[in-house]
Amino acid sequence: MSVKIKFAARSEVGNVRTNNEDNLYCNGIIMSESDRERPFFINGMAESPAIFAVCDGMGGEDCGEVASLTAVQSLQEHSGKILGNLLDSDKEVSDYVISANSKLLDIMNAQGIRTGATLVLSVIGGSSFRIYNLGDSRGFRIEGGRLLRVTEDHTVAEEKMRMGFISASQAEKSPERHILTRYLGDSDEYGVIPDASREYGFDTHSGGLLCSDGLTDMLTFQEISRIMRAAKDPSEAVNMLVDSALEHGGKDNVTCLVFEISEGA
Repeated sequence: MSVKIKFAARSEVGNVRTNNEDNLYCNGIIMSESDRERPFFINGMAESPAIFAVCDGMGGEDCGEVASLTAVQSLQEHSGKILGNLLDSDKEVSDYVISANSKLLDIMNAQGIRTGATLVLSVIGGSSFRIYNLGDSRGFRIEGGRLLRVTEDHTVAEEKMRMGFISASQAEKSPERHILTRYLGDSDEYGVIPDASREYGFDTHSGGLLCSDGLTDMLTFQEISRIMRAAKDPSEAVNMLVDSALEHGGKDNVTCLVFEISEGA
């Protein structure tokens, strides 16, 4: 049985920033330096196995762009190993993250800059998919038409929430919600251990949403869920999501990627 994946992604600089520090990976395709100078949109069809990812660079000026581009270029180099060993994708994704982190540290040392990047990544293969993350870019899965958050943010605010010091609503508004505890570019080995979700099987409405915090800072989970239910396909979904984030202020770069999985004969 073949597995088809319909996907779409869109990235915008937003209403405040002057450069786009986000990047993405759509089954081999990334945003080049010139792509990020203008609004970016891509859609298409892929076959399983496949990889999709969103990265959000940090550091200001050109530093964040360097970090997110390094992350997706490294993914291009490692995608074959990940897709070639789906039975142990956890190991292959961890190896990719360690390699990308090492390259980023080398760049920082050589150029005398301080930067980093978040990562949310989905590996689709066989009859299931899994989501991995570092930082505060989020991953959601679609099950039976419902949107369910899969990832936990690696931030000081969410760490405090998980320990019971503050509530979920307080964490969403806390100034510490953007202080990352894990990210690409960290010299501490623990800081680059990605979380891995459990494996999710396919149903008649399987899929996922990967996004930078430029989306989740502007829209509530309820607003994102409502848009995802209303959209007829991934292309409409990413356009509606990004348009809404921009209408709500667009205070950061905003990138989202939606994939829809279907099984055929």
